[in-house]
Amino acid sequence: MSDVAGQLRDITLAMSSLNDQFQDEIEALRRDGRDEETIHGLVKGAAAMRDASGIYVAWAGHFVEKLTQVAGGADQEEEDHIIVEG
Repeated sequence: MSDVAGQLRDITLAMSSLNDQFQDEIEALRRDGRDEETIHGLVKGAAAMRDASGIYVAWAGHFVEKLTQVAGGADQEEEDHIIVEG
């Protein structure tokens, strides 16, 4: 099996870094005295992306775990719980 766990780890680190960068950019705009109403919209957008990336990473982690179990010979009952969209 390919290194999906390693790729997920890389994605997780990249998403975390991107979310941190969003926060840093918003704080820079705030320090520059930009319109607080506009900043509020950016804060909400950044929070939505952070939450969405957290959901993605959590589900991907669950899927990687299940793939690993199946590759290791998990029984059919466990295999039936893997979500596959076609």
